[in-house]
Amino acid sequence: MKKPLNVVFKTSKRIRLGVWGLGRGAGFSRSCEALNIDVVAGCDFTEHMRARFTAAHPKAFVTHDARAFLAQDFDAVLLATYCPAHADDAIACLKAGKHVLSEVTAFHTMAEGVRLVEAVEKSGLVYNLSENYPFTAANMWLKRKWDEGLFGELMYAEAEYIHEVLALCYTYIDGTPIIPGWQAHSWRSWLNGHYYNTHSLGPVMYITGLRPTRVVALPGDQWLDGYLMKNTTGMSGIAPSLINLSNGAVMRNLMGATTNDGGGCKRLWGSRGSAQMMGHGLELRLGGRGDSPLLRVNPAWDEFGELAASTGHSGGDFWTLYYFARQILEGTPAPFDVYTAADCTVPGIQAYRSQAEGGTPQMVPDFRNPALREPHRNDDFKQPRYDFKDGLFPANDDRTLTTHFTTIMRDLISATATYRAYRDWSRVAEDVESPERLPVLADQAIAVIPKLQAVQKMARQIVARYPESDGSRVLQEMLAMSDEPFTGSRTCIAELKRERNKLLRQAQRARAAAEKKELVDRMYSPFVTHWRISQLMPKNGSAANAACVKLADRKLRWSTIEDSSAATDAGHGFLNVHALYPTEDNIVYLGNRFKVTETNLWTLCLGHDGGCRMFVDGREVLCQPARKNPTKPDRSQVTLRLTQGIHEIMVAMDIDGGNGWGMFFRFHTPKARQKKADRPEFPTRVE
Repeated sequence: MKKPLNVVFKTSKRIRLGVWGLGRGAGFSRSCEALNIDVVAGCDFTEHMRARFTAAHPKAFVTHDARAFLAQDFDAVLLATYCPAHADDAIACLKAGKHVLSEVTAFHTMAEGVRLVEAVEKSGLVYNLSENYPFTAANMWLKRKWDEGLFGELMYAEAEYIHEVLALCYTYIDGTPIIPGWQAHSWRSWLNGHYYNTHSLGPVMYITGLRPTRVVALPGDQWLDGYLMKNTTGMSGIAPSLINLSNGAVMRNLMGATTNDGGGCKRLWGSRGSAQMMGHGLELRLGGRGDSPLLRVNPAWDEFGELAASTGHSGGDFWTLYYFARQILEGTPAPFDVYTAADCTVPGIQAYRSQAEGGTPQMVPDFRNPALREPHRNDDFKQPRYDFKDGLFPANDDRTLTTHFTTIMRDLISATATYRAYRDWSRVAEDVESPERLPVLADQAIAVIPKLQAVQKMARQIVARYPESDGSRVLQEMLAMSDEPFTGSRTCIAELKRERNKLLRQAQRARAAAEKKELVDRMYSPFVTHWRISQLMPKNGSAANAACVKLADRKLRWSTIEDSSAATDAGHGFLNVHALYPTEDNIVYLGNRFKVTETNLWTLCLGHDGGCRMFVDGREVLCQPARKNPTKPDRSQVTLRLTQGIHEIMVAMDIDGGNGWGMFFRFHTPKARQKKADRPEFPTRVE
């Protein structure tokens, strides 16, 4: 049983909610529990969506009839119907006296936008756009700091919502194939990427408080296989636009389908600082200059953030529902009212218009102003729709055959993706950083071949019957992607197993080499890579080594290890003493600390080309007055018993006017102790 969420609002008043569109709409149920919302009704034309909703809300009214749904007694609608229908469906809800929380986008044409805005104004009801991408911990933190003036004025921004959704052209949002199977999805099969622009534009608007004023977009001429509509008319390619914002800043807004999804990447350049989220957290460059420090921050949530994080879309679903409920219960305006919804939706419509006109700039009117929306009252410009019901096959097609089309496409897309991931990565196997991943990909490809061969056979039956149809074309594109002559052969699995075994041997050799390197790295103590000029040399009366006669009073300072080939190849750290700085007495004093995790015998190995004296934990362990030139690793060795804990090492070295200049240094355990089973941890450097 799920733990109940804490209640947010300090009121006993409840909101009775109906959900129209039970695919995406069902995803908000978890947030409703905390926000004084009772889900009492649902509407969807697909039977399996209604059945799933009924299982989650057994007492709710459920129907496929929108009129019967809106006639029920409830306060608000969570509108998650198909994207191009949102405006008319929202207006129907308002006319029925329901508040509306609409999924994106708000409308599909400029004329629809005018009608929606005026319907909201006339109704006096609450309308919010359920744009959820602004409401992450990082974005909400940036919003607070931007309002405080930390970043100055926005100069330029980049944001993207790149989402390759090929499978959703042929399935519902839950992965069930479209029914009937000779049809495609009612809008994901054809909608141009420019229209679905709010997940990238919305966060920039929210963070900066700016609105778009003008947009321009160029057509693209490349696209992905498997989509019913190609190039600039469909969802199969890239859809970038440039947008002017209300302070004169420029934003690049990127949508569409590519081979590299990226839903949350964004960069904002202000006049005093910048921020970027590129898949590795939130990084800021603060200080007002291009070379100012770049540091990562850990943004704190707003109030209720922990509660929000337990819901969908990184908390975004909670916040959109929270602001909607708050406006209904308390009257506080939400960030995305109908006017901001228009600000966010219009640039997508106008970007598609700009693209269709070869890159002509288009204005983004402010629908708050009746005079500015009036010219668009009858502006029904829109993308031509694909005939998703009857456009895939001829009118006289054999429905007993084509009814399997969406299932075949779903399975062909999935199986082909699994095989292609292995096949294409195997082409660069010699250069892969983690070769152990490739045998896993090979095993996944081997496992999917029987399913792939079965679906290839079914696809070929449709292609043979209707070779000139759109359905046949996308099937043939996916068959080509699946390497059908090879993957459909009887010898395919045996050949893949041979390739997998070869990759497994390569991965084993790479792992053995890595383990050997790790052993060497552990044998040659990493603490020697950083030294300090030291004033901590123990005062010892012995005059055996002229290099230790005098202690200089100088502050600690870092030096570095040189990556000389002799030192690196031998696995030793090499310290260039001469390169530090001249001293009055020609003596360099060095200090370091290291940690031993297990009491054991250790051999200290040293090579030096100047007189040298060494102390460990204040005890003299080595005195070599004579110069050893040239220096060689392990020339001097001392066996020590070191207990578990922190130890300190001090070195004084005579550089003799520049003639002595370096030393090698490492620890290792006696060979008897180097068995892998009982090898102790080697000393490591301590700051």
